[in-house]
Amino acid sequence: MVHTLITGGSMGFGRSLAFECARRGMNLLLVALPGKELENTASRISSEFQVDVRYLPIDLTELDGPKNLYNWCCDQNLKINCIINDAGLAGATLFAESPVEYSDARILLNIRALTLICRFFIPILKQHPKAWILNVGSMAAYFPIPYKSVYSATKAYVLNFSKSLAVELRPSGIQVSVVCPNGIETNPGTIARNRAHKNWGKWTKMDCDKLAAFTIEKMLQGKRVIVPLFINKFLLAFRKLFPPPLLMWTLEREFRAEPRSD
Repeated sequence: MVHTLITGGSMGFGRSLAFECARRGMNLLLVALPGKELENTASRISSEFQVDVRYLPIDLTELDGPKNLYNWCCDQNLKINCIINDAGLAGATLFAESPVEYSDARILLNIRALTLICRFFIPILKQHPKAWILNVGSMAAYFPIPYKSVYSATKAYVLNFSKSLAVELRPSGIQVSVVCPNGIETNPGTIARNRAHKNWGKWTKMDCDKLAAFTIEKMLQGKRVIVPLFINKFLLAFRKLFPPPLLMWTLEREFRAEPRSD
């Protein structure tokens, strides 16, 4: 019996990915912060689908978090053939006024935990004739965004790391994909930030469940970089026509309206 490991699998996009994988008959290991959401999600999936669902409450921002996750899987003799790194932190803030802990948490989760999980589990993935890694990036990976400076930088790392890793692992049979969505309304904070962008927020956002179905389908098809919605592909093409100073001026005005978080 093989399992798909999903970090951040208790709520939001991670929860939608878990349900989509279960619909496709995948057994699951859900990893998230301790809380009732994780147990409730695992219980509901178990009751709706004929799949094996395990869950592990853990804080992946802790320095030993990724290694403890790997050790737990080894102790449980779990065979992992798919890893979905969804756990991440967004937000909007003035960097110079933000707490050090704000940036540290995003670097630890968005970059360090994702990277180490890939490193720890690649030997396990190589035991299968076909395996997958799906990293959740963002459209922010393509833009240097004021007020989201650390977040956009971490997602640029995720995008470039995933593209490089895909080439390195190609001979092993491990398919590496990265999905770069725009607005996803997963909690009150993301809803408020999307609404701050008015029409752009409406045009670029996508329902979590539809995005999950689209993403898993593209992952299984072997797509390396997954960008949902034509409007997002248009933005990526159109940005190349902007002189850099004009692009930064536009981004600053657009993201100035987002409510701050800490």
